[in-house]
Amino acid sequence: MHNLFQQQRHYIAPYQAESAEHFARRLLAYLTLYELSPTLNQHPNAGKLPDLYLQDAQQHFTLWGAVDPLSDKSMRRAMHQADQVILFLSEHQAIKNSDWQNNAATDCYKFSDADLSHLILMLKPHMQISVWREDDKLSLTDGTQLLDIQLQHCSHH
Repeated sequence: MHNLFQQQRHYIAPYQAESAEHFARRLLAYLTLYELSPTLNQHPNAGKLPDLYLQDAQQHFTLWGAVDPLSDKSMRRAMHQADQVILFLSEHQAIKNSDWQNNAATDCYKFSDADLSHLILMLKPHMQISVWREDDKLSLTDGTQLLDIQLQHCSHH
């Protein structure tokens, strides 16, 4: 029995003037949804468009992913335009944003501040990373360092 490993190359770059933490959350959001082949938005959008998304043949958003908390207005817009909305937040953002309404069409992942800090330190220009996903854990390596990131669902109050 042979184990098949999939190898694909993707080039992902930060926006001009994008903070390292924001880029790290965007990268982790993409890797979390990798099996679905999401599209990464190539421009900063301030909540008007998703950071990453899936669309059907009619260009309807089936998934709207955001890496920043959404205002009530932006959340209503996203829920109106998409079948599912997923937020990808840091721990401190998830705490501040814990009052968003629990809805069957919304979901939220939070990344620990420590994991985000370790990933930011790992990022370099023109780097190559390998990623494995096992259940709710992402393992990233650049060939010298290994970083295990636990995917945690936000708790709703």
